[in-house]
Formats: sequence, C-alpha cells, structure tokens
Amino acid sequence: MQAAAAETDATTGRAIWRKVALFALVATATAIILGAWLNSALQSRFLAWDFTGFYIAARVPMHLLYSPKAFAAFWHSDLARLGARHWSPYVRPSIFAVLSRPLGTLPYWRAFLVWGVAGLCSYAACVAILVRRFRLPAYIVPAYASFFPAIVGLTSGQDACIFLLLVITGWLLLERRQDWLAGLIFALCLYKYNLILLIPVLLVMKRRFRALASFATGGALLAATSVALASPREYLDVLINIRRILPDAFPVGLRGFAEAIGLPWSYPVLAVIVLAMCCWLMKRLPLTEAFCTAIVGMLLIAPSIAWYDSTLLVLPIAVVFGRSGTAVRVVCLLILVMQWLWVNAGGPIAVTHAAVELFILGYFTLYALQLRRTAQNSKPELSAAAA
Repeated sequence: MQAAAAETDATTGRAIWRKVALFALVATATAIILGAWLNSALQSRFLAWDFTGFYIAARVPMHLLYSPKAFAAFWHSDLARLGARHWSPYVRPSIFAVLSRPLGTLPYWRAFLVWGVAGLCSYAACVAILVRRFRLPAYIVPAYASFFPAIVGLTSGQDACIFLLLVITGWLLLERRQDWLAGLIFALCLYKYNLILLIPVLLVMKRRFRALASFATGGALLAATSVALASPREYLDVLINIRRILPDAFPVGLRGFAEAIGLPWSYPVLAVIVLAMCCWLMKRLPLTEAFCTAIVGMLLIAPSIAWYDSTLLVLPIAVVFGRSGTAVRVVCLLILVMQWLWVNAGGPIAVTHAAVELFILGYFTLYALQLRRTAQNSKPELSAAAA
C-alpha cells in the first residue's frame, strides 16, 4: 500500500513539473515573439500609424469630428512634431468618440501606450478564453502571438482586439442564453457595424428574438445619440470619400480580391454567392459555427474591410482547430504564424485574406453537409426502431 501511494505521489509530482515546464516554455516563446514584434514596431514608420484618428477625435470639438481639414490641421500643429507621421479621419459613429475622450487628456505617446496595453490585454483575454473553451493545446498561444493582423494592428494603433473581445463576449452570452445582455454587447459592436451586420440575420435564423430586440434597442439609442452629436451628412461624406482621403488604403475581402485580379465587376456577383452560402450555413449549423460563419461572411462581403479586421478570424480559427484532425490543424497554424503571407500574399494582400476566409467557410460547409448526412442516416434507424 505504501509503495503504491509513493508511486502515485511520484507520478503526480512528475505531472505537475511537466505542466510547470510546459507553461514556462510557452510563456518564454510568447514573450520572445512579442518582444520581436515590439522591436520591429519601434523601428517601423508605421508605429501608431492609425492611432492619430482616435487621438484627434478625442481632442477636437464634436462639430469638427468629421472634418478632414480640422484633423489635418491638428496633426500638422500638434502631432507632426511629436513623430506622428500620418493622420487619418474618424470613421466611427460619433457617440464612440465621446467614450474615448479620456485619451485626449493624456500626451500623445502616453495615450498610445495606454491604448496599446488595453488592446494587448484584450487580445490576451480572448486567447485565454478560446484556449480554455475549446481545450486547445498550449503551443497555439505562441502561434496566436504571431498572428499578423492582430499584433501589427495593435502596434499601428487599431482597436480590432478590443472589438474582438466584445464579439467573443457576446457569443459566450448567447451560448449561455443570456440573450438580453448579448444583444446589448452586439449593439456596442456597432462602432464597427460593417463587421457584424450578419449577426442580426443569425439571431433571426436561430430564433433568438430577445437578443435581436435588445440589439435593435441599443443600436437605435446609439444611432440617435450619434445623430444628435455630429452631422450624419458629414459622416457619410467621410465614408464615401475615404479612398480619396486615404489613397493608400486598400480593401481586402472579396472587393479587394476582385480588384487585385483586375475584375472589379466580379465583386457583387461573388458577394451575392457568399451571402447565400452564409445564410444556408447559419441555418444549418450549431450556434457557435453559425456565429463564426456570420463573422467570416462579413469579412468577405463587406465593401470596406481593412487588413487588421481579420483579427476576428481568431475565433473561427480556434473553432476549426479545436474540432479537426492533424492536417487541418497544420493549415490553421500556418495561417497564424506565416506573417509574410499576410504582408505580401505572394502578390496583392487581398488574395490571402479571401483565401483564408474561403477556407474557413469551406470547412464549415463540409461540417454542415456531414451533419445533414448524419441526420438523414438516423431517420431510417429511428423509423425501424419505431416499427
């Protein structure tokens, strides 16, 4: 008995040490990767490239929120001498500029540091949630630390990681059937409404009408407040003329893909096909996979999608990785770690984004067909049992 107890204690001790060693290895690898990203960012002219839009929006009067001239003047007088190489317009509904006003009380680089740390903490929370929820192996954490759209989006000053945390929070609340609260979280996501417009369709298909009602209520309040704070016409002018204001901006998704291959007319055709495919999948798939389909579908069909918006792929990649065999897992890891594909895409950057998103939709399509075959095969068995 004593020998058996001693052997059990030794086995438990070895298991604990293995876990400690694995944690130390993963933490070290993640720290090295993030350190390499930070070193690269500090030497890059794109550090805080997009943050100027958020910072200026936190400083200018609300009636100038959508004035490119006011933004350019503020950048020239206050930020250019601090090393900010670029200014960008504010393209969010005006109510969210009010929420970011505390940033304007800080000096520019200190505000960027706070912004970046908040984004990194949000990203870390998202990865931790997904690793725990889908029981992912520890080695995927350094892979997520390598994911170009998320990490470079952080260093450029984007808010995609904060948005990702809101999306994941809403999805978890839906899973727990806390629909009223989930709808309100999705309403907050309307500050990047071009990324979530398929979620209301999903809520209808899954008959989650409480979530839909709270989403609509929250969205209406946010819209009404935004209209009261700033001119909707000026906001629309910024959105319509964004390619003229930022001539270097290149869309990804299907629109960017169509432009990259020299067939811009194919974009609406491809978008309609993908939209129909997504609607079918959202109806057939379980909630989590249907939710991922809504996110990936918008990344494909929305007319204005930027490269950093692909940070949202963190969720569907976790779902695909957690429920697949070795071959698909290898593809998921390559998507996460091969930065050069996201930078160059072997050519125009839009090709990689569209290819990755279509791969994920293809996986969900095969999964939906498998569920359908399983359901059809079970019907004869049930009939025979009843007879």
